[in-house]
Amino acid sequence: MAKHSWHSWHAMPGPLQHGDSMLQILTRCRRYAAAAAPKRPQPRSPLLDFQLDLREVKHMAPHVLASAMAAAGAGNHNSQSLWRAYSDRALELRKQLTLRDVRRMLQGYAAVGIKDSAVFRDLLKASWQGDENASAKDLCSVAISLAKLRCGAESLDDFAQHFAEQSLDELESIDVSSLANAFSRVSCRNKAFLQRLGDRLCADASSTLLPPVATTMALNAFAVLKHCDKEQFTVLVNNAVRPCVSDFTITQAALVVDALARCSEVTEDMASDIFQNFVQRWLSRGLLEELAEPEDLAHLSNSAVKLNILEEKELNYIFAACGLRYVGMFSTPQLAMFCSNLARLPSTGRGAFLGVVALRVLPQAVRSCSFVDLGLILQAMSSCDINLTQEVVTLIQKRLAEVAKEQVAQLAQHKQSSEVANSIAAALERIAEASKILSADGKQLLASIRPLTLELCACKALRFRTAAALLAMHGHFRIKDVELFDAMGGSELSDTISPISPVLAGRLLRGMAPLGHPVKAMMWAIDQSFASPRGTWQRSLPALTADLFAAALLDFAELSEETMNSLFHAAKVHCATDLTSLSASLRLKCAGEISASSHAWLRKAKDTGDATWLADWSEEVFSTSNGPQHDLVPSTDGGFLRSVFASLRNYAKVNHGEVLVAWPGQGFRSDLACRFHSGVGGGGVVVEVNSQQRFYVGSRELLASCRLRRAALAASGAKVCQVNYWEWPAEQEDQDRWLKDRLDFAEKNEKSTTVRRGT
Repeated sequence: MAKHSWHSWHAMPGPLQHGDSMLQILTRCRRYAAAAAPKRPQPRSPLLDFQLDLREVKHMAPHVLASAMAAAGAGNHNSQSLWRAYSDRALELRKQLTLRDVRRMLQGYAAVGIKDSAVFRDLLKASWQGDENASAKDLCSVAISLAKLRCGAESLDDFAQHFAEQSLDELESIDVSSLANAFSRVSCRNKAFLQRLGDRLCADASSTLLPPVATTMALNAFAVLKHCDKEQFTVLVNNAVRPCVSDFTITQAALVVDALARCSEVTEDMASDIFQNFVQRWLSRGLLEELAEPEDLAHLSNSAVKLNILEEKELNYIFAACGLRYVGMFSTPQLAMFCSNLARLPSTGRGAFLGVVALRVLPQAVRSCSFVDLGLILQAMSSCDINLTQEVVTLIQKRLAEVAKEQVAQLAQHKQSSEVANSIAAALERIAEASKILSADGKQLLASIRPLTLELCACKALRFRTAAALLAMHGHFRIKDVELFDAMGGSELSDTISPISPVLAGRLLRGMAPLGHPVKAMMWAIDQSFASPRGTWQRSLPALTADLFAAALLDFAELSEETMNSLFHAAKVHCATDLTSLSASLRLKCAGEISASSHAWLRKAKDTGDATWLADWSEEVFSTSNGPQHDLVPSTDGGFLRSVFASLRNYAKVNHGEVLVAWPGQGFRSDLACRFHSGVGGGGVVVEVNSQQRFYVGSRELLASCRLRRAALAASGAKVCQVNYWEWPAEQEDQDRWLKDRLDFAEKNEKSTTVRRGT
């Protein structure tokens, strides 16, 4: 039995029904035969056969060749050999071509997407430049084709001079807008020509209403090219947008609002007003839920964020609900933009949308994400506390390594472009800030972005904001890359000319602190920022105490005494006032950081009344809460701690001692302590139980916070015994013996193991 297609089986006649006439039976059989028969290709016209014949191409006249290329493009005949023959013949005839011929040729190239820059360059230098029959419409069509072929900004920039000889009067408004759109597609910023296009559109808008499509293309093009002329935008908005809000489709309105939001520095209140007009109309008629497409949602949410319209509850809910409906239909850039915007627009459906994206969409979308897309998506997931599966984390880590290499090449290619460098730096900052949600191998993750960071340093494009995020990322993964940190500090950071804000200075300081490596250039900028009047007095107590503790972790390196005294005094002013606005846990956290930092400063400097006052204040706070409650150092491994506790208890029994857990001192809590007759300060010993979490990855160097705690405990007069994870024996008897030897050694060498604060 012959095999049939799915369609042919559905076209087969069913069983004969009683009462069927012979005509009905014959008709059904003919339909089945027609469906089962193979489809015959439609015969081509002789003219098309001639136009596609390689043997004929070499003999074609200019207008015949132009018609053949346009027809081949319209029919999507993209044979490389055919178009190579067309290109060769076009170059032979370039001195005989008219502008209309060039227009039709480029239309053919654009239709099949074949780009041959050398041929285009020669065609644009052809003899038609002096052609009296050359029209502005033909020039407009050529420019649009060049933009479709992504020929580069320089090609349209050179081409714009031809319009100087032509009047734009014969062009319609839609042609002028299309011309502006063509220039925006290749980022050609010819200011004089754009001004001319804008003036023409303003004249049209003042005399008659522009079509919404023309207004949309023009405003979007001007925004993309950053040609934000206040007078032109005002005329176009007041004459072509505001009177006919109801004529714009949702897609057109989304692009218009997005353009106004991009140029908000000149549109002022117009952008928010127009956005609200559109939104009120859509919400009152239910149009947004019914007609909005994924691209519209991405642009509208982006406009809401840019215009700081964040608390429209109904609109935000519709964004999330529509996003769930189209969750699998977003392109990757649209998905990244929408997720990033939705994370800043609070609604009841936001978490559901992002959760579905993380679980169902990201496993596929990550594979095609760009570096910028990854930054936006990760930032959204991190800010809304969305958990990622291990599969997605692995895919992100793999994709990040791939796109980071691409960004290094792009940065090397566009070293003079600050726009490209700033875009890459901003994306790197987002990825670094969101890295905490990635339960990935930190060493591998940081290795994938290390070459890009070094390239940004070499280009002097690394911003302080990006540096702060990268330092925090290294601190989170406990990776101390001194070479990279010094490169970041020696790169003449892009914003060192102007003073940085105290908030950014605090981020930098807290980023460096866990790593225990002060970078001089950054510390200098931090000192300058904190030394200014606004550096301390406008900051909250939690921010001040966090900065003080971070400075102590770095041993106050490169920070002047005046700056530190100013910080301590500002903290004292806060502590001396009513702190009822702070929760009990936050107040204890601040007290712990103040105690640790003030005692560290007192060990380093003299005659610091504010630091002494703060140390006493923190002790008063601790007296009502049984000592510090906040861990200023990473907690150690529980199993390891219990094992050391058992051995210490055996030692204490023999020596008539008492084992204490979490003994407080100077804002810290020790892991274990053994008190004998005269207390820990005299006849006792503090035991630090350092598991792997308290060391930098790949080294045996203690974290900065652990080193500061050890110095604080030693300064209080206690003998300190350090138990490191790699030294601890496996067997119980060996553990007891090892700990006894270490404690006896600490007792005998008390003078060498105790650092006393001078008085």
